[in-house]
Amino acid sequence: MPIFDFECRKCGNKFDLIISNADKDKAKCPQCGEMNLKQLLSSFSTARVGKIPDSCAGCGSAGAGG
Repeated sequence: MPIFDFECRKCGNKFDLIISNADKDKAKCPQCGEMNLKQLLSSFSTARVGKIPDSCAGCGSAGAGG
């Protein structure tokens, strides 16, 4: 299930929710209960499985995802 970041348009509270894409329009601010939310641009991360090869350990892009 994805994590979405929101900002409440009423109280300004910023928060994230684990909620399905189909249900994100039903989300409420946990601070004031308002449903008028702005969806924020969320960052994402990836998990690297295994060890970085020694041949890449010194390159500038090692561990940077690209």
